[in-house]
Order: sequence, then structure tokens, then C-alpha cells
Amino acid sequence: MIISMVGFMATGKTKVGSLLAERLGYKFIDTDQLIVERAGISIPAIFSGYGEKYFRRMETEVLEDLIFENDNLILSTGGGIVISDHNRDLLKKQTIPVLLQASPREISRRVNFKERPLLSGSEERPITKISELLEAREKYYNQFSSKINTDNITPEEVVCQILEILKDKFVEEG
Repeated sequence: MIISMVGFMATGKTKVGSLLAERLGYKFIDTDQLIVERAGISIPAIFSGYGEKYFRRMETEVLEDLIFENDNLILSTGGGIVISDHNRDLLKKQTIPVLLQASPREISRRVNFKERPLLSGSEERPITKISELLEAREKYYNQFSSKINTDNITPEEVVCQILEILKDKFVEEG
């Protein structure tokens, strides 16, 4: 079984995913970290040197490799992975996706702007830029039925909610 954490940047995907993996005894992989390892450079360097399109292609390759070569895996995905129809289909059909959400204000509080190429230059009006990106991706994020808002709850509490979702899912499938 592969469980994927999807959602916008700074919603807790990596922290929650690693805690969930620990709790279930599963392997944990962050797609962004794997892209950095494969490319040998940071994500901001990929964006500035090769462009977003190149990064998105790498993101799809990494996702396909992970899904088809693993089991018992918790996957933390990049916030924009859902832009691709192909990636959304893979996540919905080959994994149990859980959408983590947070308010623009909370995301702004959590995010490291230097590491986020899509927020570059928005330090003056971060909530506006975050809101614009969230709005542009809303139609993609809304395609996932299991959703947890991570505002004002601990990563451990999010893990407990995910475990409840998994329990309910397996009871329904019987």
C-alpha cells in the first residue's frame, strides 16, 4: 500500500508523512528531496537553470518510479505535482492520497521563502501570492476526497486523523 501526502507547500506533508511512516513501519520518501538527489542541485537552482517545465517532468518521472517500484510507502509530494492530469490520476489510482490543507496565513508563517521558487519576490505580500497560487490549484486539490486542515493541530494529531481515514477506508472496502 502506498499512501501519498498531497497539498500546497508548507501544509505539513513531509513532517506528517515521516511520522506516519514511522508509526506504520513503512518507508518514507519525499519527492522533492529525491528530485534534488537525482539532479544534484537544489529546486531553486533547477527552476532558475532549467525552468519549471523541466522540474515538472522530473517530478512525473520520480512519481512513476516510486509508485511502480515500491510498496508499503508513505510518499510526500511537491505542492504542484497535482497540476498534471497524469500525476493526479496516478496518485488517485495507485495510492491512497490524503490532501493536507492550511490557510494562506498559516502557510506564510511556516514557509521558507528562499527555498520556494514560486514565492520568490513575494516576501512583501506573501499571503496575496499564496492565495493566488492556492486559488489556481484549488480545482486540482479538490479532486481528492480525504482532506485534513492542518491549521492549529499538531503533526501527531494529523497522523491520528489519517489513521482514522485509513481505518474507515478499509472498513468500507470490507
